[in-house]
Amino acid sequence: MTDPSAPPGLAGELDVLAFAAAELEAGRPAALVTIFGLEGPFSRPLGAQLAVAGDRRFVGSISGGCLEAALTEECQAAINAGRNRTLRYGIGSPYLDVRLPCGGGIDLSVDVDLDPALLRRAISLGRERKPFSLAFDPHSEHSSLRLEEGFAEAKEGEFVRPFHPRLRVVLAGRGWEIVALARLAHSSDCEIVVASQEPATLEFCAPYADTLIPLTIPTATPPMPLDADTAVACLFHEHEWEGRLLLEALRSPAFYIGALGSRQTHMRRLEILDALGASAAQIARLKGPIGLFYSRDPKTLAVSALAEILSVRAEQTGA
Repeated sequence: MTDPSAPPGLAGELDVLAFAAAELEAGRPAALVTIFGLEGPFSRPLGAQLAVAGDRRFVGSISGGCLEAALTEECQAAINAGRNRTLRYGIGSPYLDVRLPCGGGIDLSVDVDLDPALLRRAISLGRERKPFSLAFDPHSEHSSLRLEEGFAEAKEGEFVRPFHPRLRVVLAGRGWEIVALARLAHSSDCEIVVASQEPATLEFCAPYADTLIPLTIPTATPPMPLDADTAVACLFHEHEWEGRLLLEALRSPAFYIGALGSRQTHMRRLEILDALGASAAQIARLKGPIGLFYSRDPKTLAVSALAEILSVRAEQTGA
């Protein structure tokens, strides 16, 4: 989950639901704001959410900061009235004092009739890495929120907000590149698994990793947690360690597999994978050299590699 010391606008999507659930369970009111319509350019996607407490505290991000203050006031009004409402900002909005610099229009639902048990079930699914959807009628004055495991189809008049499992990044290798990437991915709310043959790398990654896996011999790779929401980055300098690990990753549902090294190293890597029995289709999945742009230092490589992972992820999820 997101670092609790992080600013509220950098919270993870499950943290938004958890904040609302905690307020309700403590006997305090809370509202959940969701973008259900967009016209033109905007800084946040459809489905972005903000949870607002009765004392105007909030968690989440609906805009780059131009709407949050107005929304906390609207939520107080909806809470006091005891009725849900919809709001329009930007193009076609009645609010002359709230302007959107991007020039678009945005439709928001404010739900003040939330079921904390439903929110907790949703959070539990998310923590179990199961996809789920929250569907609702944005024009209903009382909550129509329903939870469905998987990606639901909208019924008439509904908006569906899908939730993908949290992005998991499996980092295998040793050295400062893996430490830098673990640190950066941690700040991006990724679940991080670090596998290394070097105790010092595991030690330096410990503050950022959810799971640490010691590697013992190159020919005996321990099982890795690989699902369709997992990216794998091999950052070995001794490339004899990567063959079987990459083979396992390429045969898994992992959506991204990349490896460190020069183009010459990468060509040799492909020959090794072919000798190990990887198919042409599996080998074609491997990205190398890793990253969106060339880099020669650990921090820059971390930015390049994570940017590539997030780019592929965005194409996958449509976010």
